Amino acid sequence: MTFVRRSMLFTPANVRRFVEGVWKHSPDMVVLDIEDSVAPDQKQSAQAMMQDAIPLAARGGAEVAVRVNSDTVAEDCNAAIWPGLCAVVLPKAETQEQITTLDALLTRLEAERGLPPMSVEIMPMIESAIGVQNAYAIASASRRIKSFGVLGEADLTADLGASFDALQSHDVLAYPRGEVGLAACALGLTVNGRAWTPGKATIADYGDFEALERSMRASWLAGCRSTFCIHPRQVAAANEHLRPSASDVAQASEMVRAYTEADRARLPYGVLDGLVVDAKSAQTAQNIIDYAAACDAKDAAKASRRAKLEVEARNEPV
Repeated sequence: MTFVRRSMLFTPANVRRFVEGVWKHSPDMVVLDIEDSVAPDQKQSAQAMMQDAIPLAARGGAEVAVRVNSDTVAEDCNAAIWPGLCAVVLPKAETQEQITTLDALLTRLEAERGLPPMSVEIMPMIESAIGVQNAYAIASASRRIKSFGVLGEADLTADLGASFDALQSHDVLAYPRGEVGLAACALGLTVNGRAWTPGKATIADYGDFEALERSMRASWLAGCRSTFCIHPRQVAAANEHLRPSASDVAQASEMVRAYTEADRARLPYGVLDGLVVDAKSAQTAQNIIDYAAACDAKDAAKASRRAKLEVEARNEPV
């Protein structure tokens, strides 16, 4: 199944107006947050609002996930696992046992609450040296993990004794980024996260839109297909650039054509502008075409939902 999750926008679950209005920003996924964006004394309030928040967050056509706290996983999941939720984002993932324990908990809650078995995914975040070291074991611990590769940059740089600000000029997380990406690819998982680019383009930065665009385009070229966002400006950049461009699709179409013509002529490969196009290259090109179509379909579905919500908003009594 091809899922499109270019932009995964964190939204504090305890702020109803944010949840009600998140559709206006058009994220592919809304991540209702009970962790970093919720103050400690508001955690229980966020838990209490989760069941009602899920359908509200989904109104604009986005999938809905929840980010739980690593020290209250069971309590947060008990509050959050309801119909309409597609994934649990697990921060500070460090061991295989964390994943298998969460898997068992989700299996029980799905059965108790009438959700289809295995319908709730697990999305681990790697935020420590131990997590990086155990990346493959974590990513392979459950069939619920469909995508992998997100680094918690602030916590990870701190754990490594590195400077978070240095990310503007140096890729101090090059090894961790490569390690989690390789684990994802080795397991056939979708790669989440971002490639490094110079400038203000970390998850904490959203003021420099050109830097964001460069970061998202580089991430697409590096194989990343989705990223977490903390601000709507990041959503716009991710939706536009974490996907094939028009020129990418045109090039891919020409590659498929070149190989198809060669195959019909019983030749082992085609040639396009001096480039050999074999069966593997043609399949990669076809994947680009298919993913672009999936992105277009996702955008069209969200646009239709937003149009209806805008009409409803205009017709509401003041």
